[in-house]
Amino acid sequence: MAISLKPQHLNRYRQIAWLFVKYGRSDLVKETGLEETLEAEQRVTPKEAAKASELADDLEKLGPTFVKLGQLLSTRVELMPKAYLEALARLQDKVEPFPFDEVEKIVSSELGVRMSKAFSDFDVTPMAAASLGQVHRARLRDGRQVAVKVQRPGIREALLEDLDALDEIAEFLDKHTAAGKRYEFCQMLDQFRKSLLRELDYRLEASNLTTIGANLRAFEHIVVPAPILDYSTSRVLTMQYVHGKKITDLHPLARMEFDGAALADELFRAYLQQILVDGFFHADPHPGN
Repeated sequence: MAISLKPQHLNRYRQIAWLFVKYGRSDLVKETGLEETLEAEQRVTPKEAAKASELADDLEKLGPTFVKLGQLLSTRVELMPKAYLEALARLQDKVEPFPFDEVEKIVSSELGVRMSKAFSDFDVTPMAAASLGQVHRARLRDGRQVAVKVQRPGIREALLEDLDALDEIAEFLDKHTAAGKRYEFCQMLDQFRKSLLRELDYRLEASNLTTIGANLRAFEHIVVPAPILDYSTSRVLTMQYVHGKKITDLHPLARMEFDGAALADELFRAYLQQILVDGFFHADPHPGN
């Protein structure tokens, strides 16, 4: 028995099938019937094992949905070998950015004014770019320095199309393979879908920043950037700019200059409060965030 292939998803099936073959899961491709989407030369498992660094590149080529999957895998130490965790980590904030003219169109359209009217400065080069959007440093007309998160153009349509194709594959795997029965891919994909669609509404993120900022205000060393609501919409999030550095980017000598144990203790206590007292917590604390 094989999956019923929908014509509108054929190219996506082919790309996913080749990814499975390249990374040693040609068995799943055969079981699902996705093999028939591949060219003859693509059906042969590569003689040499694919390098870990290639997986991040391949997922990025497949687009935002797969970059997001790569981000999730980059923190799953119980599932992925160390080399793959390190390679996938760049997908947290070092994805290829989209052009600045698109940024300008989206910001102007969302805020209802020309970018130059809202901001006195707006960096052309993003500070970071990830699966769903990218962040630019800017300055408001009143002099406040801000970080502006801008959603990728056409992202919602692309995600829904990909999730549709993945749904069909997950359903088949759950019903007809041992891996599917063990991992329940449909359930995982359903949670992934809900999480992604929530992330696409930056108004919800702005509200979360306000809530968690208020909840953690007693913690001296934890700073939650405040959203600038007048300059935020569902696709643009403007927030207070807080200078910082990824913990994974700190040189060992730099780590000696502050009391890491005290900071870790405060962070631990903050998480206990979030989970046990507030019932509202940061659920995606990878280094890129």
